[in-house]
Amino acid sequence: FDWMRDKMRNENHLVSSSVMITAGSNQAYMNVVLTLLDEGDTSLLLIPYYFNHLMALQMTGARIELAPTTKTLQPDLDWLRQRLGDVDKPKVKMLTISNPGNPSGVMIPRETLEELRSLCASSSVWLVCDNAYEYFSYEDEEQDEDE
Repeated sequence: FDWMRDKMRNENHLVSSSVMITAGSNQAYMNVVLTLLDEGDTSLLLIPYYFNHLMALQMTGARIELAPTTKTLQPDLDWLRQRLGDVDKPKVKMLTISNPGNPSGVMIPRETLEELRSLCASSSVWLVCDNAYEYFSYEDEEQDEDE
């Protein structure tokens, strides 16, 4: 597993003590959900969403709210700001996104990911990003063609 440890360290900037090896992303997501959420906790799920994310959340008994996207299927940051600050609704404990989106294939730009991270951190909300298709991005190739 040296190659996996090296990938986590070099590409994802993680140390081996913060890595759990699973049989796949579905098991990994289920482990995260079971660790972070209790029955009745509120979780946001960015739409369109991967159906297994919804099923995992349903199995925990979590309260699920669907987080809208813009016309270009990007996270609606204004809605998220308002929802996280709404004291009249249950506190959000977790937000799940997929990048690239599954099933849409839409990439969330780095600046938007940073804004999501910042919003979640300032509200003490866990941000869970499923990057199962991270190597399906052609971002670097497009940049090379433009240069």
